[in-house]
Amino acid sequence: MLLLLQSILNNYSDDEILQMCKTINKDYNIYDPEDVRWAKIGYVLNKTNSSDIELLRKTCLSNKVVNDMIFNYYFCERVIKYYFIKHLKDQMNHIVAFEMNIGDSRIDICRINGSSYAYEIKTEYDTFDRLGSQMQDYLRTFQKVYVIVPIGRVNDVKNLIPESCGIISYRITKNREVVFSYQKCAQKNCCDIKFCLDSLSSGDMSYFLKLLNEKDFKTRADKRTRLLQIAATRSIWTPYRKLLRHKYADQWRFITEHFDQILPVDIQSFFSSKMDPNLLYAKWLSQITLTEPFFYALVSNIV
Repeated sequence: MLLLLQSILNNYSDDEILQMCKTINKDYNIYDPEDVRWAKIGYVLNKTNSSDIELLRKTCLSNKVVNDMIFNYYFCERVIKYYFIKHLKDQMNHIVAFEMNIGDSRIDICRINGSSYAYEIKTEYDTFDRLGSQMQDYLRTFQKVYVIVPIGRVNDVKNLIPESCGIISYRITKNREVVFSYQKCAQKNCCDIKFCLDSLSSGDMSYFLKLLNEKDFKTRADKRTRLLQIAATRSIWTPYRKLLRHKYADQWRFITEHFDQILPVDIQSFFSSKMDPNLLYAKWLSQITLTEPFFYALVSNIV
């Protein structure tokens, strides 16, 4: 936590800080210019005089300010997702993806190795209103489905999910980090290949046909028809999982290779863009007036 930022936040109540974090998390965009992001920071720090904000601006990136506020005071989905990715990243022979579209839902995290796993995060700030429909979509697509909830909400969620769903709890440590515990193991599902195909793009289907040593077709409808014909005669789940691994392999490799160079608040954005973090952060640093040694010190210690 930045010492100057901590000093500034000492003038606000816990409730005020929480509301600031909610606002800044909702509006945060990694690609905003520094001026725009600092304007948003200044808006939420409305009790802080402009000279203190200007001093903060001269000594650090706006991304870092946002990161330190959210990761110390607001344990929202973005934070839980980061720590769960950190938990998964050193496991061997698997691919992880963010925000995969499935039916009318979008799964927070999915993992593919020899099997497929879905993880839906519900924090203390989320409701369970859509959980039932989300779980039904995921159960038709992934062999094992988990919901991730705070330790205090485990009993609440048990009656809202199918018996086959697993439960992972999390708690916040004294060091403001997140640790996970498996409360209930997920059971293996029988997935729906038609439902899975409907979530694939035309390009995905072309690669799927290639994996099956089948010829390609011009239209998505024809590709889907042929894939369903094949699925009626034999299982195509293994090549389906190979397709998902292929689709997300480069993005996951990028994250694992650059994990320690990326601010936690930005992990998902880098998964989508695969932009070199040194280039992105250096771009923003170039907008700050710094001496040359201080500039390079910040670049090398950005996280």
